[in-house]
Amino acid sequence: MSSIKKSFMKTAVITGGTGGIGKAVATTLARKKFRVIIHGRDPHKTEQAVQEIKINSGNTNVESVTADISTLHGMKKLADAIKAKADAIHALVLSTGVILPDRVITADGLEAGFVIQYLSRFAITQLLKNELIKGNAHIVMVVAPVIKGAKIHFEDLTLEKDFTMLRAMAQEMFANHLFVQEFAKRHSANDVVINMANPGITDSGIGKHLAFPLRWGLKLIGTKPEKAAHNLAFLASDEGINFSGYYLKKPGKPEVKEKANHDPEVAERLWEKSIELIRPIL
Repeated sequence: MSSIKKSFMKTAVITGGTGGIGKAVATTLARKKFRVIIHGRDPHKTEQAVQEIKINSGNTNVESVTADISTLHGMKKLADAIKAKADAIHALVLSTGVILPDRVITADGLEAGFVIQYLSRFAITQLLKNELIKGNAHIVMVVAPVIKGAKIHFEDLTLEKDFTMLRAMAQEMFANHLFVQEFAKRHSANDVVINMANPGITDSGIGKHLAFPLRWGLKLIGTKPEKAAHNLAFLASDEGINFSGYYLKKPGKPEVKEKANHDPEVAERLWEKSIELIRPIL
């Protein structure tokens, strides 16, 4: 076990921490003297991000783990790598995200957007449950507003019958809101809290798979990740956070929040379905 692992410095884990909002949150938390572990998919890009965070924060306690969280195997690999570095996690920021214009099926037979934007986040909280409770963690989800008419297509989660980009995004974001609601119900805020924040339209690279006009539009009107990260860093680090299951819906305004309050039966059903989907790695 490393000397860093034995230290009393608080540990923050950021998934999708190599760029955009994730990297901005990681830098902010490093400045707040957290020990930071960022996750990325590409080893070279991830290590480059580590060095940039160190330079920009003045904190040398920044490390990385790499894994492809679009597969169940990759989710397990990520959790195991984090466990090898940290006995307790004090902040977990789940910021992996992607917008896919086309239907992509993963090696596990699941729809890629649903896996990356939602299921991988659910899985990491289950796989790291002991470490999160030990650290009385603040779990923070990067989310978007729930799209009107959004639903979970339990009988067709991969949207084989009727895939559209908007329909997929609606399901993914609704799943995140339901997850936060159900997690908060199942876990005492004395053990671990979970909340979510809307960063707004951000020039974060999330739309890299979109056609050029849409990518250009996001870059043109999107705010800088550093600004968008404000509420997320607040939820991850503020010791006064004693609420759980809330949605901070106004970027940059942490006082504007509302309790997640969706159909509890749907939230519970999604939880049980998610456990079923990740059971091979539990």
